[in-house]
Amino acid sequence: LQVKVADLSRVNNDMNNLLAGTGIGTVFVDHHLHILRFTPAVSEILNLIPSDVGRPVSHILSNLIDYDRLKEDTQAVLDTLRPQEREVQIGKGRWFVMRILPYRTLANVIEGAVITFMDITEMHTAREALHRTSELLRRLAVVVRDARDAITVQDLDGGIRAWNPGAVRM
Repeated sequence: LQVKVADLSRVNNDMNNLLAGTGIGTVFVDHHLHILRFTPAVSEILNLIPSDVGRPVSHILSNLIDYDRLKEDTQAVLDTLRPQEREVQIGKGRWFVMRILPYRTLANVIEGAVITFMDITEMHTAREALHRTSELLRRLAVVVRDARDAITVQDLDGGIRAWNPGAVRM
């Protein structure tokens, strides 16, 4: 019995270190949407403290901007067993992919839901920069296309690589 307790303690320690070490904010809730456990990384997103274990998700004040459907979305996942995913933002311009999935046991029994928050701030920033650049290039293309003057693009050897309708008319 003592060996099994030591093994169980080791597994619990491993699981706690794994969850804390990933940096992915995670909240486990039961069927009644009461918080069972959470990782430290979720604290800045949902303002959770250790005494929040056992409290309903609906009582939590989050730092999420323009998103107040955590309870409803989590309940929908439990009702339909269909995962949900959305991008959410907290202050300081930080963005996360929030995923809500059913919590399945090894026996494939649903015992609640798992809510995860993965930081995508860098990806979101790059996407926004790409969108701005794309928009600028689109505007430039319209100007070049509609210009009455002949415009050509040449390579370093003087070969013409592209031209606008003005160059065709000329």
